[in-house]
Amino acid sequence: MRYSMRLWKNKCFILMMMFLGVISPLIFAQSFDQNFQEWKTKQHMYDQKLNIHKSSHSDHSKISQRNTFSDSTGQINLNQASINEFRQLKGVGEKKAQAIVEYRQKNGSFKNIDEIKNVKGIGPAIFEKNKSRLVL
Repeated sequence: MRYSMRLWKNKCFILMMMFLGVISPLIFAQSFDQNFQEWKTKQHMYDQKLNIHKSSHSDHSKISQRNTFSDSTGQINLNQASINEFRQLKGVGEKKAQAIVEYRQKNGSFKNIDEIKNVKGIGPAIFEKNKSRLVL
């Protein structure tokens, strides 16, 4: 009797271990999958939030950049404009814009818009293309 009882206990123990060995990993895997899906969903929402913030920020900075280059009428003040603002003129790149600012620093404020033709690289053609946008 003792032997059968011991055998029964061993069989129960073995069955229980087999059950735990098969079922336990399945439960763990299911829990892992569920946690992973929750993380993935949260990460996707976070990524979308960053993209929205990034695009709205870049749109805002583009608008701000456009507004700093010239006033609302599109005119550029020869005595106050920066290199970036001068670069918005037709035919004026980085070097010519820098030359305009250096001329202004060296010679003082422009007295009239025609004086910009005294800047090296700014000839009559560039002046004609832009004279409607230049103000003092």
